[in-house]
Amino acid sequence: MTSPAPAGRSAGDLRLSLALGVAAFLAAAALAVARSGHGAPDFDVFWTAARHWQAPYDPAPVKALEAQLHLTGTWPFVYPPSFLLILWPFAQLPLSLAYPLWTGLGAALFMFVASQAVKPTWAAAVLALAPPVFFSAMLGQTTLIMGAAMLGGWLVIERRPAMAGVLFAAAACIKPQAMILAPIILWGRWRTFGWMAGAVVAMLAASLVFGLQRWIEWRHALTAFAAIAPGADRANPSALFAGPWWAAAVAAFGLLFAWRNKNLLGMVGGALCLTPYAHDYDLAPLAPLAAAWLFQPRTHGWGHAAAGGALLAGLLATPAAVLAWLAAVTLLQFRWRPLGQMTNPTRDPSPDLSPPAAGRGIPAEAVDAARRTLSIPLPAPVGRGAVRGGR
Repeated sequence: MTSPAPAGRSAGDLRLSLALGVAAFLAAAALAVARSGHGAPDFDVFWTAARHWQAPYDPAPVKALEAQLHLTGTWPFVYPPSFLLILWPFAQLPLSLAYPLWTGLGAALFMFVASQAVKPTWAAAVLALAPPVFFSAMLGQTTLIMGAAMLGGWLVIERRPAMAGVLFAAAACIKPQAMILAPIILWGRWRTFGWMAGAVVAMLAASLVFGLQRWIEWRHALTAFAAIAPGADRANPSALFAGPWWAAAVAAFGLLFAWRNKNLLGMVGGALCLTPYAHDYDLAPLAPLAAAWLFQPRTHGWGHAAAGGALLAGLLATPAAVLAWLAAVTLLQFRWRPLGQMTNPTRDPSPDLSPPAAGRGIPAEAVDAARRTLSIPLPAPVGRGAVRGGR
C-alpha cells in the first residue's frame, strides 16, 4: 500500500519529486567525489570542528587541514555548538566519504522539498544549475539543509504546525541569524512558534553534551570573526556602506519587509538585511520561490518572473544587487497581492486551485496553506467593485 500524496498533488508528482531527490543526491555526491583532494573549504572546516569537538573554535586544527589540502584564506568556525549535533555523525567518517554524503543528502532534501513548491514539478530540476544552489553544494555549505528545513516548515505550517516549528528550530540551531525574524514572521501562529521555541531549548540542552564551555568559546569566536568579516566578500545589503547609520537604515527596511511578508520571502529577505555577514549562497532557500515566479509568469506577473530569473541566474552576488532585488520585489507588491491576502479564492487563477477530480476534494485548509507558503503574488480579483492591481 502506497502512502497518499500530499494534498493537491498527484501520486505521479510525488514519484517525480522522489526521483528528483535521488538524482540530486547522485549528482551532488559525484561532484563532491570529483572535488576530493581539492578541498571544500566550508565543509572541511565543519568536519574538522566536529572531529575536534573538545575545542571546535581552536584555529590550529583548521590551519593544519588547510596546509594539508593547500587551501588559502581564512576559514574560521563560527557556528553555534548546537550545529555540532548534526555534524558529529559525519565527523566519525573519513573526510573523503563525509563530504560526498553531506553534500548528497543536503541536495536530495532540498530538491525533494523544493519540488513540492514548484509547478510544474519537473521545473525544480533547474534549481541544480542556479549559482546559489550549485555553489552551496560544491562548498559543502549548510544552506541546502537549512533551505529544506525552512521551506519544508512553510509547506506544512497549516496542516502540521508542530512539525513546522521543529523544522524552523533545526534551521535556527544551524544558523541563528537566518531565523532572527521568526518572532515577526510567526506572529499570530502561536502553536508553531511555541513548538519552535520548545525545540530550540531541547536542542540547546542536548548540545551541552559537548560542554557548557563551548558556548562561552562561541561568543569569543563571534567577536574575533566580527573583526575580519568587513574584509570579506559579502552579499548582505548592510555591507554596501560602512557606518552605523547605514546598518540601521537597512535593518529598518528588513524589519518592514518581514512585517509585510510573513512568509519564507520575508524570513530570508528580512534576515539578509539584519545580518552583518552573508553570501550569495544564502539566497538558496528563495530559489524555489524564484522558480515558481519564473515558470508561471502569467499567474505571478512578468515583473516577478524577471525577479525570479535574476536570482536563479546568480545576479544577486553583491550587496547592491540584493538590496535592489528586495526593493524591486517590494515595489511589485503594490500591484500584485501576496497569496495570503487573496479574498476571493474562486477567482484565484493559480493551477493549484483548479477543480479537483470527483471524490477527491482539496481541504480548504490545504488551499490556505498553499496560498501562504511562499507569498507567490497573484493579480487582485477583478469583478464588481474590484480594482485591478491590488493595493
